[in-house]
Amino acid sequence: MQILELLFPSLASVISITALGALFGIVLSIAKIKLHVERDKRYGYIMDALPGANCGACGFPGCGGYAMKILEGSAPINLCMVGGKEAVEKLSRIMDIAAEAQSPVKARVHCQGGSDVTTPRFAYDGPLSCTAAQQIMGGYKVCQYGCLGLGDCERSCLFDAIHLNARGIPEVNWEKCTGCGACVDACPRKIISLENEAIGVHVRCGNLEKAPVMKKGCSVGCIACNRCVKACKEVFADNPEIETAIEVVNFCAVINYETCINCGKCAEVCPNNVIEFQRAPVIAG
Repeated sequence: MQILELLFPSLASVISITALGALFGIVLSIAKIKLHVERDKRYGYIMDALPGANCGACGFPGCGGYAMKILEGSAPINLCMVGGKEAVEKLSRIMDIAAEAQSPVKARVHCQGGSDVTTPRFAYDGPLSCTAAQQIMGGYKVCQYGCLGLGDCERSCLFDAIHLNARGIPEVNWEKCTGCGACVDACPRKIISLENEAIGVHVRCGNLEKAPVMKKGCSVGCIACNRCVKACKEVFADNPEIETAIEVVNFCAVINYETCINCGKCAEVCPNNVIEFQRAPVIAG
């Protein structure tokens, strides 16, 4: 061996490394056999019951992470908004746990300030990203609360359910929207929220400035006129428990969805069409 090391020093190194590799391989193989833990057979059934979207809306890292938490008993079986009622029914049979599906929700965009009705503060020439634009002096639009229109929400959606229109405002396809919340997380200005799909009325503005200030940056924002509040109070005039389902808070109308009856009266009287009334579609299944 000493002669070989003198003649072929690199060969000796190769032999030593190969021997060590073989030894470690044997040790790992033995450890795999000794430490092997049988996976609960229900794991595969749970994965089949889940949609496989891996959107993270349940709060866990993908469907696999959620499946493990269900098996551990540390997560309820009705967290998957994408799978909805069908997934809950399957998981209920697998885990022998009774549970009801959460009320379906849809993404709602609280802004209608497109490029044709808003004023820019400066010309933005950075990355095509709302998050990036927000980092530069708080965004390039005069309105600090409206949509920047660079499509972070659109790129985040795994279901092709939200797209920017020609005015640079995101529009939601309710039939495709699963309520996963990816667009909500992607928006740096938080102008998108998830609301019960049965409620069709929502405020398309998030401005917190007085009307004269707001109008310098946007011509279609809420002017805090309180006409919506008055109309809503008339609807609940004979109800001693509820005075109104909509209020003006910080110069912007805010709907209380726990008391809103989806009548649309507030939308009818809004002078700037800030409040939109759109009944959710009936989706089969």
